Amino acid sequence: MSISGLDLAETRTIEKTGGRWAAFVELTKPRISAMVLISIVASGVVAASGMPGFWPLLHVAVGMFLVAASGNALNMYLERYTDPLMPRTARRPLPDRRLTALDVLNFGAITFGMGCSYLLTTLNWQTALCAAATWVLYVFVYTPLKTRTWLNTEIGAVAGALPIFSGALATTETLNWQAWSFFLVLVFWQFPHFMAIAWLYREQYAAGGLQMLTVVDPTGRRAGRKAVVTAVATWLCSLLPVVVIEPRWAGLVFALLATAAAAVYFLAAVRFQRETTDQSARKLLRVSVLYLPLYMLLLVLFSRWFN
Repeated sequence: MSISGLDLAETRTIEKTGGRWAAFVELTKPRISAMVLISIVASGVVAASGMPGFWPLLHVAVGMFLVAASGNALNMYLERYTDPLMPRTARRPLPDRRLTALDVLNFGAITFGMGCSYLLTTLNWQTALCAAATWVLYVFVYTPLKTRTWLNTEIGAVAGALPIFSGALATTETLNWQAWSFFLVLVFWQFPHFMAIAWLYREQYAAGGLQMLTVVDPTGRRAGRKAVVTAVATWLCSLLPVVVIEPRWAGLVFALLATAAAAVYFLAAVRFQRETTDQSARKLLRVSVLYLPLYMLLLVLFSRWFN
């Protein structure tokens, strides 16, 4: 579909009202938003060295959901001309003509304003500022860079991990050792995860003009090396909380469990680097999806021993 054709399509009246409401929900990318909210709540608990209370966690979850919904919606708005070129995104609300560009812009603006205002009034300015910074980095830096340089993944990894700080600031108003270590784990965890996705959808990314590492290097060698190196970095950063765990026996148990989880992730990355096939990429993707909630569970369980 041409750009002009898409513009004309967006001026048409959307006939299915039920489809419109479902489309607005789809703009929020519910599954991704759910994982973000889980990591935010976990970071609030971890930074506070135990359960900080119900209300701060609820407030940061509500506010960050609204900000994340805005970011996801505007991401779709900015990618409305490349999404139709890829089967994995062609059914999104804009290319599928279930919403207009103005619908998405209004939704993004309203949810961003509501989210930041909610965080500011119920929590503190630090949390609201962090949420706004995350939104700016994701919408106005990461998204445009996807068609310009393969380094967009580095920016995206930082934007994807910044919500960790919002969770910490909501419960402690500071960024302590636990918050920084969790942030670094989430930054490095994203690379093997996304290298697997980038390999599986490399042809679609190329068709859409997105400059992913697997498009720049179709052999997959660079993606494989990056997956292995960042899997090691994930493991090293996952051990950082040991510094603040007391007593020492608890720190040792945490280190052993964190190492066991990271070893599985590392081995999946090594297999992907050696074979670089769709099968090894899917295995790495599955392991990555399991690793993160498992590590977050470890952090929460051992948070009572953080000092």
